[in-house]
Amino acid sequence: MQVEREHYPLLLAISASLFCTPLMVAGINAVLPELARGIGAGATELSLIGTLYSLGLAIFQLASGSLGDIFGHRRLFLAGAILFGISGAVLGFLHSIPVFLLLRLAQGIGGAMLSASGLALIAACAPPEKRPIYLGISGGAVYAGIACGPPIAGLVTGLLGWRWLFWGSALGIACVFMLMKYSVAQDWRPSARQKFDWQGCLLYSVAMIGLTAGAPVMAENALAGWSCLAVCLVFLIIFCIRELGCRFPMLNLKLLARNRVLSLSSLTAFVNYASFFGLTFYFGIYVQVGKGLSVEMTGLVLALQPLTQALTTPLASRLCLAWSAGAISSLGAALCGAGLIAGAFLNIDTPLWVMFLAQALLGSGMSFFALGNTAIIIESAGKKHIGQASALTGAVRTSGQLCSMVVITLTLSLFLGNQPVSLAVMDGFITSMHLNLAIFGVLNLAAVFTSLTRNRVVKKIRQ
Repeated sequence: MQVEREHYPLLLAISASLFCTPLMVAGINAVLPELARGIGAGATELSLIGTLYSLGLAIFQLASGSLGDIFGHRRLFLAGAILFGISGAVLGFLHSIPVFLLLRLAQGIGGAMLSASGLALIAACAPPEKRPIYLGISGGAVYAGIACGPPIAGLVTGLLGWRWLFWGSALGIACVFMLMKYSVAQDWRPSARQKFDWQGCLLYSVAMIGLTAGAPVMAENALAGWSCLAVCLVFLIIFCIRELGCRFPMLNLKLLARNRVLSLSSLTAFVNYASFFGLTFYFGIYVQVGKGLSVEMTGLVLALQPLTQALTTPLASRLCLAWSAGAISSLGAALCGAGLIAGAFLNIDTPLWVMFLAQALLGSGMSFFALGNTAIIIESAGKKHIGQASALTGAVRTSGQLCSMVVITLTLSLFLGNQPVSLAVMDGFITSMHLNLAIFGVLNLAAVFTSLTRNRVVKKIRQ
């Protein structure tokens, strides 16, 4: 089944953006020790580089769905490209840690606008019978970006320095902006007369900020840390109450309550991404500091997992068309859980092939899970709610990633304090990695249960 010719420019522009943004994120994870030395960041600040980017994504994913429905997803995509590109360009010049972290937050917001609007455009334009193909192409671009990120980052950092990663990302997104602006005419604007839920957006933002602040603050003051997490919970409850009574909600909770397939798929995605996201952070430091590999070799080693994802995505697309998207996503969740459990047994003297096995399981598992689960979410929401479903897909992914980094930040703070990650503190780092991967692995296997429950609901509906 071929892609419609008229959709070539759209798919190319969106796939290019989905390649560039994760390439940047995966690349940064691969060279964190070099970056830390460049700006003088400690262990907690180092983890915040990824956490604040995820916070920007989490805050603006839901908002991007509503804003795209109101103003047009193509227009929002262009705005996101501008914000992401400018933030990246400025980051390459910075030496101040607070300003660096603030711009990483802004870059995350730009990334949320790109991903939410891009997915909505693809889902709206793709013929239903070809949607797994379109999603497979865009998903393959994401995994290719993640795969290329570590080796490119290692090569660029080794030759030119880590700052060129940010300047290069700005140039790449500038090309994406030009491609979308001058080659794509399609847009999707189903709710032009709808008002944006600013109050809901503010409540959700405060909740996510409380969640992000809880872990690093807890390392210094337990009472203050738990207070931040309590703020998160309270504001999430207020947000949900408001959304239930809002005429134009940012998140349609009534749709989730009525649609068990959508709600179970979203819950499964949250657990899966929360379990999976922190692995690259741990593996990057493990092989570079613990195993003593060069930054260039670290990039090549970390590329195995996303490379596996990119190579198995076409297979996942065909299996979803020929078999069942629900069964494929359940298989993917099980493979991810097995990979995380394998990673929990790594030590300094463990052969690298054990880590390669964990990466291969996770790579194939994520391609199977993400494609099948996303296809079910889009299909179950219906054409009228494609914008919200696309935003929800991104929101559960990024909020799960944020929870993952919060847990990692808290664990590292408990075992290392704010000491720089070095060979002298590797025992504490390895203990932290074991604890987190074991917890994440068990949680991810629990996601298999919710996925299978969702599959039974789908089967009943079709009968």
